Amino acid sequence: MKLVASVVLFIVFAASCAASAPVVEDGVATPTLLSAAHLAVIEAKVAAQHGETEAIYRGQLITPSAALAHASADVKFPLIVFLHGAGERGDDNKIQLQHFPHLCMSDAFQAKHPCFVLAMQCHKDELWSPIDLAGIRERNEMPKFSAEPMRSMRAVMQAIDEVLATQRVDRARIYLTGLSMGGFGSFDLAARKPELFAAVAPICGGGDPKTAEIVAAIPFFIVHGDDDPIVPVALSRAMNEAIATASAELARKNRPKPDPNHPTPMPKRQPNPMYREYTKVGHASWAPAFTFGDNGILDWMFAQQKAVAPAVSQTK
Repeated sequence: MKLVASVVLFIVFAASCAASAPVVEDGVATPTLLSAAHLAVIEAKVAAQHGETEAIYRGQLITPSAALAHASADVKFPLIVFLHGAGERGDDNKIQLQHFPHLCMSDAFQAKHPCFVLAMQCHKDELWSPIDLAGIRERNEMPKFSAEPMRSMRAVMQAIDEVLATQRVDRARIYLTGLSMGGFGSFDLAARKPELFAAVAPICGGGDPKTAEIVAAIPFFIVHGDDDPIVPVALSRAMNEAIATASAELARKNRPKPDPNHPTPMPKRQPNPMYREYTKVGHASWAPAFTFGDNGILDWMFAQQKAVAPAVSQTK
C-alpha cells in the first residue's frame, strides 16, 4: 500500500530578543537592533513513505511583527523561502539562520521590505535534492531531477502550505532562494512548484537542464562565483543557457500574431534568467548577492510579482 506523506506543523511564536544584525545597503553593512521581526518555531512531522522512516524537521519563520501590528488586516506581505547550505544542517534549529535569514531580521531590512522568511533545517547527512558531487566533478555529470522529492523537501513543501494557510502572505510575491546545497534545492523546488513562485534566485548551486521548460515562465536570477572551488560554475552556466532557451521559446509561442493592418513594434522582453558571476569570491557568492543595490539581487527579487487569480467567493 502506498503511504501518503502527512505533516503536522506546530507554530509557536516567540518574542525576539535584542540582537545585532546587519543590513547591507549598496554593499555597506550597518548594524541595527532586532525588534521589527519575531521568530516562529515550526515543527514538521513527515510520515514514512517509499521505505523512508518517519521524521521530524524543524525550522524558523521570521514574521514582520512590526508591520503586521501597524497594517490593516487586509494587508499582506511577501514570503521568502530560504534553503540553507550543507554546513548549516543539523537539529539545533538555529544555525540555518546565519547568512540571509539573519540579515532579514534586522530593523533596517524589515523597514525597507517587511516580509516573512521561512528557513527550515535539513537533517545532518541529508540533502534538499539529489547531488552527486563526485559525478559532477570527475565525470562532468549534471544533476538529475527525481520524480519524487526527498523527505527533507517534502517537509519544506508542507511547511510552505502551512504558512500560506495561517499567515498573511501575499500570494503574488512568494520568492525562493538558497545557497550551495540550497541552490541545488532551489532549482529542484522550483521545478516541483513552478506555479508558486514569483522569482527564484539559486546561488552557487545547480540543477537538471531538462527541467528548464517547466520553470521557463519563472523569473530567475542565477548567481555563482567564477572561481568556486566547491560547486563548479559550469552548473549555473548550464542552467542559465537551458532556461534562457526555454524562456525565449515560451515567449515566442505566447507572442500574439501581428495584425498587418496595425503594425506594432517588437515588444521588449525582460531577459530570463538574469545571470551574474562574481569574481574572486570563491564559494561564498551569497555574500555579495544578498545585498541591495546594483551589485546584489534583493532589489530585483522584491520587484518581481506574478498575477494571481482572484479568490472565488464561497457565499451563495
